[in-house]
Amino acid sequence: MIPAATHETQRSQYSWRGALLACGLNAVGMPMDLLVSRDIPNMPAWPPFASSAAGAALAIVMLARRRHPTARLATTVFLLNTLAILVALWITSGAYAAAPGRWIPFQANKLGALAAGVLAPDLASGIIGIGGFVGMVLLRYATFPPALQRRLPIGEVWVIFIYAVFALAILGYRVHSVSLARRVLRMRTESIATQRLARAFLALRDFTNTPLQTIELSAHILRARCPELAPVLDRVDRSLDRLHRLNHALAVYEARIDWTEDDLTPDPTVLVIGH
Repeated sequence: MIPAATHETQRSQYSWRGALLACGLNAVGMPMDLLVSRDIPNMPAWPPFASSAAGAALAIVMLARRRHPTARLATTVFLLNTLAILVALWITSGAYAAAPGRWIPFQANKLGALAAGVLAPDLASGIIGIGGFVGMVLLRYATFPPALQRRLPIGEVWVIFIYAVFALAILGYRVHSVSLARRVLRMRTESIATQRLARAFLALRDFTNTPLQTIELSAHILRARCPELAPVLDRVDRSLDRLHRLNHALAVYEARIDWTEDDLTPDPTVLVIGH
């Protein structure tokens, strides 16, 4: 049976996938902002492209380390990717706010907060990511001139807190689910290891049963034919009794083991040596 992956390996792989997907969304999604803002005057093109390039570069780094992923690298990449997005959104939000017509503000920040709750490698990086998207909205709103602030829908800037609550709830639920899955995996791994060890002990017991019976029969014959060997044979009987008690103790675990076809071998030493 193939042993389950270790806890740290599972955590690293999970973190790696989340960070890689976040970088991919940045690389693909940020250039789409140019299509949305093509009619916005004075909208700079370089921030989305720079953020997209950063996401692509970080994704390449993650792919290069795919055979040896670490949770620390995934967390670092995720936070750098989030920083690149926030810098781009800070710049483009000013052009959106100054453009004529109505603007539904900070939509990308709302999506970013939810994405951070879903893709963050761990609880700490998720809270930092969500806090970054929320904090940027509040700081950017504070830097707008009063005329631009009045153009925003009433109470719109505070809607980001609603998204933050949902994002934190998603993050907490996901982290708890992952923790529970890891706990189940650890218990399953321990159960597999215990069953393998029990099978090895039971195989050893079965392997020694016939020699023990032979020794017991031989001791009985010697006791009948050579009474003068009684002191030596008494020690043999005491040793045999201890081995029989060990067999009875191991028999308790026999019913708890799920035997497979691989375990049904005429040579018990295969199980003992194989484990």
